[in-house]
Amino acid sequence: MGRSKTHKKKITSATRNSVSQRKSNMELLRIISILLIIIFHCVYKSGFSFEAGFSVNKLIVKSFWMFGELGVNLFILISGYFMITGKFKWRKLILLLAEVLFYHLLITLFACCIGIYEVVGWKNIFLSFFPVTLNRYWFITAYVIVYLLSPYLNAFAHAIDKRTYKKFLLTVLFLYSFIPTIFGIFYNTTESLLYYNRLIWLVIAYFVGAYIRLYNISIIHSMKAAIVTSISSFFVMVVSILFIDQFSSFFAVLGTTEIAYFWPPNTVPMVFLSVGVFGIFLHWEIPYHVVINRIASTTLGIYILHDGLLARWLWRTVFQCTRYQNSPYLIFHILVMGGGIPCWNVH
Repeated sequence: MGRSKTHKKKITSATRNSVSQRKSNMELLRIISILLIIIFHCVYKSGFSFEAGFSVNKLIVKSFWMFGELGVNLFILISGYFMITGKFKWRKLILLLAEVLFYHLLITLFACCIGIYEVVGWKNIFLSFFPVTLNRYWFITAYVIVYLLSPYLNAFAHAIDKRTYKKFLLTVLFLYSFIPTIFGIFYNTTESLLYYNRLIWLVIAYFVGAYIRLYNISIIHSMKAAIVTSISSFFVMVVSILFIDQFSSFFAVLGTTEIAYFWPPNTVPMVFLSVGVFGIFLHWEIPYHVVINRIASTTLGIYILHDGLLARWLWRTVFQCTRYQNSPYLIFHILVMGGGIPCWNVH
């Protein structure tokens, strides 16, 4: 469609030569992404409850809400970036499913042993062996589906020219990012319009990552541009928390009561923040480092460990995060607890 086979080969060859596979810059981004998700789960699932009015700790907690979906977006941007020039492998899929099952059964057994969960009946015992099918961990289920679809997503991306690809991305981002961001203010969420769901969004993020690999994006064409994009986007998101909190009565009349309105993955500021942070690590040259890549290989287990059956017990009983709700050391508690979890899974 307007692009010759020779030109396509040149693009593919150039992108393969420009980025060494599994350089540690992207592996470090994986580690940071899982840390962002852990910190989000810490503040989201600990049971924090703040009174009306401004407080530093409320601003910290609500700002950290943004981190979880940023981490999710980054994971999929990385996947699209690498998989657009890669090949689907059944062995990789089987190993992924086996790893998920191993961690799920291990955590289920542990949860039963400490008395916070019980598997009753043969039906539930049987279903325990299918965590991906039953959406026990939504992100993993969605990721598996995206991986299964990746050969067809890649075929589509390679079949169209740059101009068509750009128009496609602008269209889907207009439908599932711009419109929800504007009209979601009347529904207190950006994830309830135009038949939106997380799988649709992850596919869009996959295409964005693939586009960056093939053609790059002007807002992250350099390290400076990526940093400016990231800082500007995050600044807008933090200021919006203060603004919505300050004028809570007005926004409540419109329909929004959540001051961290921009925290979902498909809001316009979150899209710019995700692409900006991705661009920073894309330009940050870090050669292969065995420790970084080793830790990055454990991110799946880390995700399952701190989410799912153990989430409430971990954050409310073990770490008792709400005890620090009014403490000047809250931010340090969150960062230490969130940063400590990955250490459990690194051997």
